Amino acid sequence: MNDFLSPFLSDGLVIQRDASFPVWSRKRITVVFLGKTYESKSVNGKFLIMLDPACAGGPFTMDISSDDEKVTIRDIYSGDVWLCAGQSNMELMMQRLRDDFSEEWDDVNRNNIAVNKSDINFSLIRQFKVPQQWDFAAVRDDFSGGCWQKAAENTLHEFSGTAWFFAKEMHKKYRVPVGLLMTAWGGTPIESWMSKEALADFPEKTAEGMQYADAAVREETVKNAAFAIQEWEQKLLREDSGIKNNWKDPGTDIREWEDITLPGDFADSGIKSFCGIIWLAKDIEIPADFAEKDAKIWLGTIVDSDTVYVNGTEVGNTGYRYPPRKYPVKKGILKPGKNRITIRVICNNGEGGFTRDKHFSLFADNQESRGAEISSQPASPRNFCLELAGTWKRMIGCSAQTRPGEFFFQRLPFGNYNAMIAPVLKYPLKGVIWYQGESNDSSSGSYAQMFTSMIQDWREKNGCSGLPFFFVQLPIWKEISDNDENSSWAAIREAQKAALSLPATGMAAALELGEWNDLHPLNKKGVGIRLFLAADRVLYGAENSSPGPTVKGFNVKDGKLHISFDNCADGLYAKDTAYVSVLCDEGQIRAPVAITGKDVISADLSAVSNPKKILYAWADNPRDRQLFNSAGLPAIPFRIILT
Repeated sequence: MNDFLSPFLSDGLVIQRDASFPVWSRKRITVVFLGKTYESKSVNGKFLIMLDPACAGGPFTMDISSDDEKVTIRDIYSGDVWLCAGQSNMELMMQRLRDDFSEEWDDVNRNNIAVNKSDINFSLIRQFKVPQQWDFAAVRDDFSGGCWQKAAENTLHEFSGTAWFFAKEMHKKYRVPVGLLMTAWGGTPIESWMSKEALADFPEKTAEGMQYADAAVREETVKNAAFAIQEWEQKLLREDSGIKNNWKDPGTDIREWEDITLPGDFADSGIKSFCGIIWLAKDIEIPADFAEKDAKIWLGTIVDSDTVYVNGTEVGNTGYRYPPRKYPVKKGILKPGKNRITIRVICNNGEGGFTRDKHFSLFADNQESRGAEISSQPASPRNFCLELAGTWKRMIGCSAQTRPGEFFFQRLPFGNYNAMIAPVLKYPLKGVIWYQGESNDSSSGSYAQMFTSMIQDWREKNGCSGLPFFFVQLPIWKEISDNDENSSWAAIREAQKAALSLPATGMAAALELGEWNDLHPLNKKGVGIRLFLAADRVLYGAENSSPGPTVKGFNVKDGKLHISFDNCADGLYAKDTAYVSVLCDEGQIRAPVAITGKDVISADLSAVSNPKKILYAWADNPRDRQLFNSAGLPAIPFRIILT
């Protein structure tokens, strides 16, 4: 391991084709690359070489030598390099998607075995994970670590799902190596990815970040938060009757425990605003043949953390609410006849429960829960699946105050930019893909300005005023509802759409790709493909209808509203009767619309008193989102002001 080159310069490197590539060093160096020798020059206390542009291709080697060291970087390709940024839905790895997209591993394995020069070669899709770090004191010029990974059966699980599906489409069509620079971090608001210069119009944000430039302040903040959480957790351990009395033991008498229906919110069963520990138990009958097999238990997602036992043996635990609970039940844990599942749930802030409409079952390890048929008759061990929804038993282990909050430095302004984005922007890029916005729902009013400011600032820092920037418009989330002009997610979607006014931008409309009950929807294939469509149209002039039907204009004539759209492909269609909401003197009216032309919808407003605004798909999870184009892309949510 050398100490004078960036970790970015390592085996498997992908450099941007047709662009000069900078090689930075902490020593004076000589580089030999593609038959040419380069000598470094001193620049701002470091040494720099600018390599001549290289056409797409590889593999290449690069020899780098200083007075006392020599390094050879192998397996280099010239292709397209993408900065992949945002929060958890960009970060979410293929491992989380494996049960839904297992064929991706088969594709990669088959491809990497049979590849030849004329074939698609998925090993030419590579990812570099930028270390998740922040810095409030200085803008960094390099990464602290990281390495390049090429897509393979044993590495694909670490790739971003969104970025993988995007890169896969790009590589399949253009046969060019693809480098993915992964800079996403869950739970982060947009301001954490903005430089102080980009935040110039938001001095309160800059001030918030600056107070943590002092290491002593950071240390004290972390110490206080950690101490409070530790005290809270230790109190639970001391007072939990379930721990004291070993309720995980399947011999525990649960006849006097109260009934509870799962899945569902604990509040629905009368346990309202509860913080503390609740134990849940259910007895099940298992056929003898199935008891001899490996199994899985899927419990959806749980608020907040859990430990699951089967017949007293722990089979899994998760420390926070969002990951799906998919736990293995190894052979020998189950037994013929009566078995007991026991779950210890910690509720942090009064919102405890099991998410509804998730897979909630125990099943054979060689099948998937979603495909299993539930039967009241004995089943073969191969297809056995036991639905776990219904009546369980519950008992309070102990009650507590609300759990003290954790402190997340990565959620503060400009820290992530300084440590993770600034070093990337030194390198030439093909473009940016961005999936973020969920963590700004409480400040949606300022999102449009921050988003455009960030895009323009990144372009300036990268030295490319037209750096292509493609982003995901937020999908549905939460319970379905009528249109609501005050919806924060609708406001974020509108702000994201506004960024299309900037040149070289494109949007992937993900509205119907979401899941009402999951902040991390699994259909990242659909998202990645739609990002590809946006990029393909902007970069290569592809004839597609990305991002989907977008309002072009409107008029009201003889009491009828007519709205025309761009990006309709072969025409609009509605999956069911389509509706808009009309804001008027009477309040809000749900009005049906008809498709009256290839790219036009119409609504009769003749009976509406003083219509003022029209809303479509304008809620966190709008009931009315029925319009699509012939290519299957959803109509972009809109708000029209009539008067």
